[in-house]
Amino acid sequence: MSKIKYAIIGNGYRAMAFLRVGLALPDQFEITSVLFRNPEKASEFSKVYNIPTSLTIKDCLSTKPDFVVIAIGRDANADMITKLIPYDIPMLVETPPAVEYDVLIKLWNNVKANNSKIQIAEQYFLQPMYQAKLRVLEKNILGEVSNLNISWAHDYHGVSLMRKLLNVGFETAQIYGKNYQFPVVVTDSRYGIRTDGDIISVNRARYTFEFESGKIAFYDFASDVQYRSKIRTRHLNIQGARGEIDDLMVRSLTSDNHPLVQTFEITEDINTLSTYSINLGNECLYTNPLYYARFTDDEIAMVNCLLGMHEYVITGKDFYSFAEGCQDTYFFILMKEALKQPNIPIQTKLQLWN
Repeated sequence: MSKIKYAIIGNGYRAMAFLRVGLALPDQFEITSVLFRNPEKASEFSKVYNIPTSLTIKDCLSTKPDFVVIAIGRDANADMITKLIPYDIPMLVETPPAVEYDVLIKLWNNVKANNSKIQIAEQYFLQPMYQAKLRVLEKNILGEVSNLNISWAHDYHGVSLMRKLLNVGFETAQIYGKNYQFPVVVTDSRYGIRTDGDIISVNRARYTFEFESGKIAFYDFASDVQYRSKIRTRHLNIQGARGEIDDLMVRSLTSDNHPLVQTFEITEDINTLSTYSINLGNECLYTNPLYYARFTDDEIAMVNCLLGMHEYVITGKDFYSFAEGCQDTYFFILMKEALKQPNIPIQTKLQLWN
């Protein structure tokens, strides 16, 4: 089997994550080039990694990748997509594709007019535990799901999970929002655990999404600290007529309506400490085909984005379409508007991609 070849546009935190997962699987992936704007940074990178670097899009694409991964600052995504459209190269774009509504609409029209091949690198639903929870919903263990309370991912990522878990697709919704501020001690960061005791004030946004089908999502997240904190956790509760998922606990009913309580059981590979499988009771809901690699759950999801993009390039089958990414972004834009008028609903409308 030939290697999946991709180039990386960008050299920040997320770009380097896509670099790491590709380098960890050299039999499956080949990174053809990494695009830099700064020659000095490109030179420093070349001293560490045996990977070609480029300073122009033309040089980057001359390495013949199957697709490019755009992993730059979100404010620059729309402009980079627009620059790449004339090259007719498939693009895997980090979230969100744009941050302003007018720009998003213009970008959608441009992409559709040129039949550009784009997928969005939305990884959360591809993480092992979410794959297991989605399997529970597919098996109808909870009955028809009606509502959820999510405190797990910020903004457009949270929207993606809500839409997936509630199975509301591109439904319109009313959005209510309010922002609060609370003090918290900083305990962790991208660069490691902190013990200096610094206290910061963080924003905690709370939203209610009332979808046209009657399904409800309650969103609660403090994105400044909740991803990395030793004293703040993340939560998910999904409720259906016959049960609920409450973090790692599943409460449901047997076929003769007796209560049943089960817990997701995670098995790690003893050598890599990566998730190997996830069981509920005596049933395996998820098996990780990459258990032999030393990957976190988020890195497993990123590899699945790359594999999904490869299949899309070959077959045209979406794994997370540009339309899905636009819908998440549209809701995110209106969420910010909702915070400006607390507890007054904002009504979403059908869009060009619906």
